[in-house]
Amino acid sequence: MSRSKPPGDSGGPPHARPHGSPGAASIGTGHDSASDSIRGGRSQRSRKHPGQSRPAPTEQHPGEPSTAEGRAAKTFVDQIATSPLSVKGKSAQELADQFTAAGYTSYPEQTFKAGTSGKAVQVRVLGHPMITNIEVHPGGGRHTPEGSPYWRISLNVNGKIWVVPGDFRGAERLAGQVVRYDE
Repeated sequence: MSRSKPPGDSGGPPHARPHGSPGAASIGTGHDSASDSIRGGRSQRSRKHPGQSRPAPTEQHPGEPSTAEGRAAKTFVDQIATSPLSVKGKSAQELADQFTAAGYTSYPEQTFKAGTSGKAVQVRVLGHPMITNIEVHPGGGRHTPEGSPYWRISLNVNGKIWVVPGDFRGAERLAGQVVRYDE
């Protein structure tokens, strides 16, 4: 004996909701959040600052850029660790653009860490063999007076390189190499 299905029944298990049902969006969102937490990331809904999105990292390693601009950018970013003064005067966006032109995934991200001035901008770098992050600080805070910028280059080996002005306070307590740019 065959039973007729009620209207709207998809024939699936009784606990499954059809795709267009009211709970379908929340199920999908929960799945996205779970997969994000497994990957170690956060879903866009749980991000502290949703206006800033991170680009997806590229799986391939950058080869030689095909344009003269790309080759110049690659030369610049590959020499930052050995010539840290090259970052002097560069904004976070300019540095991110150089890494991107060189074929790396890079983006600036405003710092909101507690206990800081909140003025620093991090340049996140993905895929570069040495550089993982460059912090660009415009000055004005506990380390320097207003208008005395400094940069902190984080390396995946050898720690950090600080590019600081002569009026930088606390340089003797910094972990890593300190390079003064105006002495």
